[in-house]
Amino acid sequence: MGKWNIPLLILASACVSHVLANCPDPARLSPCTCDHFGVNCMRARNTTQLTQAFKSGDAMTSEHKELWIQKTPITSFPSGVLGEFKFEKVHVESNVNMTSLSLDALMQFRELLRLLSVYRNALRTFEFDKLKRFPFLDTLNLGGNQIAMIPANAFSSASLQRLVLSHNPITFIGQNAFFAIVNLKELLLSHTRLTTLGSHSMAISSPYPMLKIHISSSAISSIHPNAFGLTTPQVLNLSHNNLTTLERFPFDALIHRMLRNASRLSKPPILGVEGNPFTCRGCSYEWLIWHRLSWQIQRLVYGFRCPDGSGLPTLNFRQIACQWTSRNFANLG
Repeated sequence: MGKWNIPLLILASACVSHVLANCPDPARLSPCTCDHFGVNCMRARNTTQLTQAFKSGDAMTSEHKELWIQKTPITSFPSGVLGEFKFEKVHVESNVNMTSLSLDALMQFRELLRLLSVYRNALRTFEFDKLKRFPFLDTLNLGGNQIAMIPANAFSSASLQRLVLSHNPITFIGQNAFFAIVNLKELLLSHTRLTTLGSHSMAISSPYPMLKIHISSSAISSIHPNAFGLTTPQVLNLSHNNLTTLERFPFDALIHRMLRNASRLSKPPILGVEGNPFTCRGCSYEWLIWHRLSWQIQRLVYGFRCPDGSGLPTLNFRQIACQWTSRNFANLG
C-alpha cells in the first residue's frame, strides 16, 4: 500500500498547483483571497479596495465559480467594480451599509451567472428591468433588504426558478409583478408588511405543477378577487396573516384549480392558512359550508380553525349566523 503514497502525493500536488494557477497574484488581489472554491472579499473595507483588487486578473485568472462579499462596511456595488472577473454564483450579503447595487457590475458575465444573492443588505430599490438581460440566472435572493414596493410588471425572466423576497418591508405589489417569470418554481415572500394582495398581484404564468408560493407571517387582511389570476400552485402558504375569512372569490376557483392540478402530482396540494384569526361568522363563509365534507378540500385547506378551535368539517349555518335566502343560493351558483 505504501508504494502508492508518493505518486498520489505528486498527483494531488499537481492538482492543487493547477487550481492555484487559476488565481491571480495574492498580493494584487488583496484584500480578497482566492482558492479553488472562488474569490472571497470579506476583508474589503470600501469599494475602492474592491475595484483595485479586481484589476489583478487576466484571461487565465479572471473566471471563477463563486464570489463572496459578506459582512463588509462597503456602501455600494457600482458598475465596473469587478473589472473583467466572471463568476457563476455571486453572494453580496450581510453588508448592512450597502444601499445601492448596479446589475451593470455583473453584465460582463451575464451568460455565466446562475445565482445572485444580495441577502440582508440595505437596498431600498432594485433594477428589476435589467433582470431579463441574464438569460441563465435561476436563483435570485433579495431577502432581508429595505425594499418597500414591487412595481407592476417588475420581473421578467425565462430562466428564473427561485425568487426570494422575504424579510423586506414590502407594503405594495403591482399588477403582474411576477407574471413574466415563466418558469418560476418557488416564490418566498414571507415576513413582509403586506396588508393587501391587489388585483393580479400574485398572477404567475409558470406551468410548473409543483409551484410553491409562501406569503406567510405578514399582515394580509384583504385579498382581491383577481389577486391570483389563473395561478395554480401546489403549495400556497398564507399562514400567520390577518385573514378573518376566506372569501369565495378568489379561493373557490383557486382551490378547484389546485385540485385539478393534483392529478399530475405525487404530493397533495396545500393551502396553508393556520394562524389566521378566522371569525367563522358572516355570509362570506357560505360557500365553504357546501365544501366542508369534502375530504379533498379538508386536506387541502390546512390549519383552518374557528375561534372555538373547531375546523372546517363542523362549519355550519348556525355558527356563521348568516340567514339562508334564495339570494344566497343564487350567489353560490
